[in-house]
Amino acid sequence: MDLQEIIKQSKMLKPKSQRKMGENLLHLIDQIESSVILEGPYRLVIDSNIIMRLESYRQGVISEGLLSILLAFMLIRRLPYRFDMVVRPTVFYEYLRQKNLTSSHEHWRKFKELKDLVEEELGAKLFFDGIETYQGTEHYLKLIQSDSDKIAKALRLYQEKNWRFNFVQQAGRGFAGMLLSDPRFILVPPAFAAEALYSPLGLEYFDERKASRFFIEYIEKNLIECEHNDKEVIERYSDKKDFLFTKILRLTPKGNLVGLADLDIYTTCNVQNQFSDQSHSRYAPASAGLTIDKNLALALRGATSHHITSGEINCGPDNENDIDAKMDAFQEEHKRMRESEKRHRLAWETSKEFMVDILAKGAFRS
Repeated sequence: MDLQEIIKQSKMLKPKSQRKMGENLLHLIDQIESSVILEGPYRLVIDSNIIMRLESYRQGVISEGLLSILLAFMLIRRLPYRFDMVVRPTVFYEYLRQKNLTSSHEHWRKFKELKDLVEEELGAKLFFDGIETYQGTEHYLKLIQSDSDKIAKALRLYQEKNWRFNFVQQAGRGFAGMLLSDPRFILVPPAFAAEALYSPLGLEYFDERKASRFFIEYIEKNLIECEHNDKEVIERYSDKKDFLFTKILRLTPKGNLVGLADLDIYTTCNVQNQFSDQSHSRYAPASAGLTIDKNLALALRGATSHHITSGEINCGPDNENDIDAKMDAFQEEHKRMRESEKRHRLAWETSKEFMVDILAKGAFRS
């Protein structure tokens, strides 16, 4: 579908759908711009909702989601960077409707089906993360299913657990907090309590450390919402949180787990973590999530802050060589930050020109 046809189709949308199309496009643009904060090569990790819109398009359904995706890929082609599209194992798992494959023939059929769908509709080559063979897919699907069961079990336990908690604890009991007038006791804010109460789930596919943020947020939410807990402490130490992670990975009213691919994309495509991973010229290809899911988009946006990672400097005559080395490392990191800002600025300016162009051509006008 070319630009004129996209604009024509956008004019046929209802006002609410037009607004949603604009919101989707802004989220996608933000994800594209944020990716170039990192050093390339760039991998666009596409979410299941993008594949679903392409499947619907094949069936004759033209939605605001589809139109925003097509516009985003037109912007990508204007940028002077190479972006490879990638499907993560969890996205393939959701594409298979969370069913296991029974043969290499079935794997090849579904693999080719997805590859052709994305490449033909978006005009870019599609790559797969470890699921290009039946054996690799079978391995990852088993790990994902095992983790899915563990996560679902944990979330059910969270629902059933009594979250009554005394925010005043004896010092030395494993909680972090603020000392009270009696030094034997500390005041434990809900966020600190949640971290201490979290127990690893024994995940095998997902990075337990990175995924823990989701489960700690569930615990904090339950502590705050428990009617028996001290409201004064909660109001003092808990700002107005929307608990975004509990909306991304959750159980449906029927008890089914949703958001596995979102969890994978967030933990894989966190710009903040990746910027740190690329410090001191370490090779780490940049992964950027591409989604029209509002909650995941907001979570990804919240993980774009980045900073220089050079260590602290200890002054003194005995540390002169150490100081020289760390100052040199700091200068290198500062240079990397400037290059990052330059790439981001170029992407922002290209996005701005693109938006001016499509608005001038009548996009989003009824």
